[in-house]
Amino acid sequence: MKQHQDPILLRREMIRLESALAKLREQLSEIQKHCSHEFEETPLSRTCQKCLWTESLYY
Repeated sequence: MKQHQDPILLRREMIRLESALAKLREQLSEIQKHCSHEFEETPLSRTCQKCLWTESLYY
């Protein structure tokens, strides 16, 4: 990566990546909603081994 890239180009790339990230988050959320979870538990949390959904067991 060049040290002195055009700030406008950098900003456009950031916007593109943020949009792609939002779409991927939506896809992951849908997968997690419909997953038949298989949890692995630790003393503090449990995580589904199939979809990576995690919840805290510490209240």
